[in-house]
Amino acid sequence: MKALDLCSSHLSHYPFEYEYTLGHGLNEEELKRNKEFKGNFFVRNFNEMPKIDAADQSFDFVSMCVSVQYMTRAEELFAEIFRVLKPGGVVIVSYSNRMFYEKALAVWRDGTGFSRTQLVKSYFTNVTGFTEPEVITEVLDDGVEDEKNAFVKLFKTFVKRSSGDPFYAVVAYRNFKRINE
Repeated sequence: MKALDLCSSHLSHYPFEYEYTLGHGLNEEELKRNKEFKGNFFVRNFNEMPKIDAADQSFDFVSMCVSVQYMTRAEELFAEIFRVLKPGGVVIVSYSNRMFYEKALAVWRDGTGFSRTQLVKSYFTNVTGFTEPEVITEVLDDGVEDEKNAFVKLFKTFVKRSSGDPFYAVVAYRNFKRINE
């Protein structure tokens, strides 16, 4: 499985048993310390240039944790995420109510949990080809073992260990066929 961790740092945000193939962040020194990336990362400010240094359809999984609220060119970035995601691949964008107030978008700062979730969903729906985004706000142990995707199952296990702040995740898949075709 090939995974991409966007907006990461010295630690990857998700404790997956799969190796990250590529990491991204803003601080080269921090990314060098991230053992998951094994030196395979790139540094870029997506607000200046929302381009992912990877070939088309090269990842099974893309994650972005606690960073979507700072993306001024989110729709361009989500188009890039779509480009690098394999058909059937999953994207998980997660966040809480915490933020660097002066760095977050005004629409995010002034919003509610619901409006922020709608904003992130719109980033997916404004790019032709993603499935309808699913919102996860809490994870219940329903005993269902037939998860559609191993990444989402593992992610839900991780969320069960989290507590405190409200938690939100928006999950979508790259369709095998574009929705509007």
